[in-house]
Amino acid sequence: MATKKKSVSDIQDNNLGRVYNLTYKSGRISRTEIARQLNLSLPTVSENLKQLEQTHLIERNGVFQSTGGRKSIAYTCVSNARVAIGTQISEHHIRIAAIDLFGRVIKRTSHEYPYVKSPEYYQQFGRFVNGFCQTLNISSQRILGVGIAIKGLLSHDSMTVMQGVRLGSAGVTLSDFASHLDYPCHLVHDVEAAAEAEIWFSPQIVDAVYVSLSYDLGGALILQGQVHRGKEYRGGLLEHMCLYPNGRKCYCGNSGCVSTYCSARVLLSEEFPTFEYYFQRLRDGDGKAAEIWTQYLSHLAVALGSMHMLLDCDIILGGSIVGFLTIEDIRILQKLIRGQSIFAPASDFIRIGHIEADVFACGAALPYIREFLPKH
Repeated sequence: MATKKKSVSDIQDNNLGRVYNLTYKSGRISRTEIARQLNLSLPTVSENLKQLEQTHLIERNGVFQSTGGRKSIAYTCVSNARVAIGTQISEHHIRIAAIDLFGRVIKRTSHEYPYVKSPEYYQQFGRFVNGFCQTLNISSQRILGVGIAIKGLLSHDSMTVMQGVRLGSAGVTLSDFASHLDYPCHLVHDVEAAAEAEIWFSPQIVDAVYVSLSYDLGGALILQGQVHRGKEYRGGLLEHMCLYPNGRKCYCGNSGCVSTYCSARVLLSEEFPTFEYYFQRLRDGDGKAAEIWTQYLSHLAVALGSMHMLLDCDIILGGSIVGFLTIEDIRILQKLIRGQSIFAPASDFIRIGHIEADVFACGAALPYIREFLPKH
């Protein structure tokens, strides 16, 4: 594995980090405005800007309109001065995405490659990721690390998959992957990664339940702006709450779990093989698709209503199918929940989360971006 990359704060002193941080948050700013907001002298700001330019962390980006004097140079952060790699491992695919310092996906790819708990799989995973990094055509020193989002509950130090019923990944360790990667790496529970991405793109979140409506259902509890992992690091397992006793058999071995009724997979069949085709038929007024959707929303309303009654916080819907949802879908869902209980709030409490096809991979990469940025 490569050595740990230095953060901006490590490069020089506190002022350098403050100048960089303000430039990052401002998007585009002048030297004079930096000096004013940070209460620093112009020579000090100029020296810090010079250092940041020399290390290619910021660049000049035109000038501001003059207010009577000389036009001020505009400075902006180089968004791809550093990038982080995120990956998502599912039953049949490996998805890889590169994100810039603002969390935006700059390149992505996917491979149809079924998961198998074997050295050969981890070796091929490494080939896919290392090869993808080479296609970015940047120095390896600009790649901060690789986040690996995987289905399964992790140990408290996130070094080992403790339970991986869906993939059969229990016992897999970080070193299984690290030995085949050219960069630092870490493991993260996939739905926690998606919730981290939601927090990044919606920093106003304080408390919320994040529900991933993907092929497999997943959930995460967000408290005080952070993912709550729980006492035994099993927090957020909403998919295995019992919805209907003695109901459908779940892959976990129990019956009636939320997952068996509310995973997006229940929308698919031979008649509707993909989400794209299913929702196209639904919006075109297909009767069978509408019948499935009505039943699906009914089950989802029961599950979300129970979650809201316990936690009394917003519910954020993410995952594979959120891009297909409409405002009307959310309105119907909230109406169904309100019809179940007199305690349901009158205000809106369900919203569609960040729509990004590779949200799991994106969230897995974000910790490297957070670590790199200065803490000011």
